[in-house]
Amino acid sequence: MKKLVSAEIVSVQLLNQNYLLLTVDTGQAVKVFAGQFATLQIPDVFLRRPFSIHDAQGTRLTFLIKIVGGGTQKLANLSVGQKISVIYPLGKGFAVSKKQAVLVGGGCGSAPLLLLAKQLGGRPLVILGGRTKDDITQRDAFAQYAQVKITTEDGSLGTKGFVTAELPNLSPDCVVYACGPEPLLRSLHRLAQEKKFELQLSLEAVMACGLGACLGCVVKTRATGHLCVCQDGPVFRAEDLPW
Repeated sequence: MKKLVSAEIVSVQLLNQNYLLLTVDTGQAVKVFAGQFATLQIPDVFLRRPFSIHDAQGTRLTFLIKIVGGGTQKLANLSVGQKISVIYPLGKGFAVSKKQAVLVGGGCGSAPLLLLAKQLGGRPLVILGGRTKDDITQRDAFAQYAQVKITTEDGSLGTKGFVTAELPNLSPDCVVYACGPEPLLRSLHRLAQEKKFELQLSLEAVMACGLGACLGCVVKTRATGHLCVCQDGPVFRAEDLPW
């Protein structure tokens, strides 16, 4: 059930010049499934902004946010004790499977994967990728719940190259959960078609409302035509996307 709350900011942590870890206390313990998101009303910004829920503990939600413009910079400038309007949990999350799991995150696409690793249990493999080492965040947090491999395009941390370079030998007995830029997701989609493994993709989209009303985040699917990423996703089965 969706909640609209005035949440208190309990932590604002700059991980580096590009990434922010924001934790709020909603005052209400609500079940959150990995892959779901929330919308935040940033001060002096007209439209709410969507952010994946990075972690959920009790009444607290944590967001891993990339600072890319004025709105996200305003979030970085908030202070502990301030209030912020939050609507959560929104969207459909990952469908947890008992298959051998591999979690793949590109850049800020790693945001929903920490909660997923916790909910899966069994220390799944997590592959975190980025352009540089500055795009690799929360490595120690992931290591508490998963095996972690790192790739960077410039070789500044971990293996040099794309995250696909660290993928294990995948079979139909595996399931891959992924979030990140579309080229990464399309690459995994092609690989899943070849290797026949299950693939769940969390799509990124521009959302004006986050509730399926504005139709600003429509994506084409094979069986059901056009769906809203915010309401019908953001997680989709790869075979449902006509890529």
